[in-house]
Amino acid sequence: MTHLAHLRRAVGWLLVALLATVLLVNLIGFLSPFWGHMRHPGDASQSRVLLDAVAPWTAVLSLLYLLPAWHLSRSLASPFARSVVLVMGALVVVADVWVLSLAPLRDDSLVAQLVSSVAAAYPFAALLMFIGLVWRALRIEIAPVER
Repeated sequence: MTHLAHLRRAVGWLLVALLATVLLVNLIGFLSPFWGHMRHPGDASQSRVLLDAVAPWTAVLSLLYLLPAWHLSRSLASPFARSVVLVMGALVVVADVWVLSLAPLRDDSLVAQLVSSVAAAYPFAALLMFIGLVWRALRIEIAPVER
């Protein structure tokens, strides 16, 4: 498979992962107050129950980020760069599981809140890095060959 085919598949799988995780979580976040109001009209705290029920599935869906990382790593020449991209894709899953495990400690300490914020921001940072790597790889692949 050519480098360009790996890049095309990496971008396609990234879009699938983004749609599966980000859109699903935002849709559930939008629907949860309505669900809480319809299900438990007098209790406003019940709107969070739906978000807490879906939280483990977002960690499972973050496994989809491993596919674009693998395809992107196949387009890189350096073994070190390949391993860095694969570790970056795996850290998205680790960050999602970490946020999930720190959820009970959300209100306890400043350190738990700080760690939770950093772990929640990592997938966005990985997405920006992924877009930069795809852009760089496309520039290298499409660059005119000098004779």
